[in-house]
Amino acid sequence: MKHTTTGQTPQELDPFQEWCHKWGRFGTFLALVYMVALPFIVLGYYGCIPAFGDVINLSTISILLIYIPVGVSEAISYTPILGASAYLTFITGNIMNLKLPCAVNAMKIAKKEQNTPEGEAIASVGVAVCSIMTIVILALAALLSAWISPVFELPAVKTASNYIIPALFGSLTLGLFSSASSGSKVVKNGVMGVLPVIIIVTVLSIGVRIINGGSLFGMIGFLILFMLPIAIISSRIMWKKGIIKVIDKQDAEKKA
Repeated sequence: MKHTTTGQTPQELDPFQEWCHKWGRFGTFLALVYMVALPFIVLGYYGCIPAFGDVINLSTISILLIYIPVGVSEAISYTPILGASAYLTFITGNIMNLKLPCAVNAMKIAKKEQNTPEGEAIASVGVAVCSIMTIVILALAALLSAWISPVFELPAVKTASNYIIPALFGSLTLGLFSSASSGSKVVKNGVMGVLPVIIIVTVLSIGVRIINGGSLFGMIGFLILFMLPIAIISSRIMWKKGIIKVIDKQDAEKKA
């Protein structure tokens, strides 16, 4: 199998990458069949399969209009980072809050670059270990729920739980814009490429609130799909202008 990138000659995929793509597609197909078939099997066993109109209606269509763009945008934005490990990542879920940080951190610790056979192998191991640990923790939580449930009712724990998501995304943001890199190159002034997206989202948010007093809830997936090309194009323009630079990591460390 050949892999072609823009401006480069076709390259043969590493045997590990070929193996991942082959069994990743097969595993994804099995997972889709399992997830779609299981509800029908259970409903058929109990004789309570709903009518088509009860399932596909205005309410479900409105939900699909939210989640389909989100799913498409996640596949577009996460796959270049995850590489061949994307199959296992999308099958197991919890991408943004668990699998993606684990994969990125694993490559950083191993000092392997993204989109390389070594990096994708490390990312696959990171995602697999994260999935196993998640199952173990959930199993323990289910078994010990009677003993640990009072802990979550404590006022201190309730207060701390309100800051889990902001702390998680804050740490992810710091890692994303950090000058440290697992490869031999670093991006200088990379945050400049995000500024146009932040400005446009802010303007849209203010505009929606002024026009009808609404919010952007339910439009997140569409916004991501709309903002991805803007971020890519604006970053490329800034790179051409010399505002954003890709330099050797050693040179960046010497200047620092």
